[in-house]
Amino acid sequence: MPVPGGIKAGRISKPNGLQGKVNIVLDPVAGKSIEPENPLFIDIDGQRIPFFMEEFTLVSDDQAIIKLEFINTIEEARPVCGCDVYLDLQLNPSKHESMNDLHAVVGYEAFDLQMGNLGRVTDYIESDMNPVLLIDYRGKEMMVPAAEELIVRIDHREQSIHFHLPEGLTTL
Repeated sequence: MPVPGGIKAGRISKPNGLQGKVNIVLDPVAGKSIEPENPLFIDIDGQRIPFFMEEFTLVSDDQAIIKLEFINTIEEARPVCGCDVYLDLQLNPSKHESMNDLHAVVGYEAFDLQMGNLGRVTDYIESDMNPVLLIDYRGKEMMVPAAEELIVRIDHREQSIHFHLPEGLTTL
């Protein structure tokens, strides 16, 4: 379920070293959408505070080490430990560049931030009124509106497209 102001990408678990780096336990799906050039929003006492990352190292599928701007010592890192980390779904300049040619995503793997892997994109049907992507979802054809507000990011290097779909769309 989406949260106001973004979607949960993980939780800061503990400091890492003495220079203010921290370990993040990543959400299995949304954590893969972290982009080092975009800020993370850390929930501190109910407020989502944006922090830019100076360094981002993916340790495993479910863990990363990050160095946040303005946090330079272990003492400064401790207060953010135990805090949830969120992504802002509105920030993604690379997505907007890619929206111009969705024919390029045919053959890409499609993911939803909540459900995970949906399957392979099999076609793009262009229409002025309602363009759609066809996805082979568990052996059935699923039509997903090719709406900018549903697409979180497109990764041409990994050949994947990530959605934040409304609840119930995959059950239709």
